[in-house]
Amino acid sequence: MKRRQLLKATGTAFAALAMSGARAHRALTSVSTQGYGPLIEDPEGLLSLPQGFRYQTLSRLGDAMSDGLSVPDKADGMGCFERADGTWALVRNHELLPSDDSGGSLDAGYGTLNGTVLPGGTTHIVLDPETLAVKQQFRSLSGTIRNCSGGVTPWGTWLTCEEAPVSPELPKGKGLSKTHGWVFEVPADAEGPVIPEPLYAMGRFNHEAACVDPRTGVVY
Repeated sequence: MKRRQLLKATGTAFAALAMSGARAHRALTSVSTQGYGPLIEDPEGLLSLPQGFRYQTLSRLGDAMSDGLSVPDKADGMGCFERADGTWALVRNHELLPSDDSGGSLDAGYGTLNGTVLPGGTTHIVLDPETLAVKQQFRSLSGTIRNCSGGVTPWGTWLTCEEAPVSPELPKGKGLSKTHGWVFEVPADAEGPVIPEPLYAMGRFNHEAACVDPRTGVVY
């Protein structure tokens, strides 16, 4: 199939999908439902919910973590895992630029800017599966840029993707020690910072998310 044919075919498919969605929306909105009732104002000012619903806050920007650092900003893609010891781990991206606050002084990481470890990376939130009480919070990857989304693997790791194909020889990469725009793997069972190793086979570009075919192991 030529590129022009592919674009025409996919365009037609998406148009049909949009029309079917519009028809479904009209059908749903024509049905009279009671819903869940009115929203009850949240005294914390975070999330108003109907009667009978509740939420639980696990982590906030600036909270002190177990490693002495604080929870960094710009949380993004994340995955939840059951660990070998029965606890749950929420592995969370932080889409931080070199100019953003890292949540404390980072001792080591993948790359630096003018000698300072870059703030992007991941944090772990280790939870009690029964109560969702936070047992630990810590940095698990540092030294990267704009960790946007990623993907959960069937073997219990998180693929964290850099959305930043910059390098030292480019004007925007002046002062960088390494190239960026890679995918890194972070094990759910990590107990602290992992050794950051780019997965070169996955290419270097503006990565967004990743999805693993459990049958073949191929990552898309």
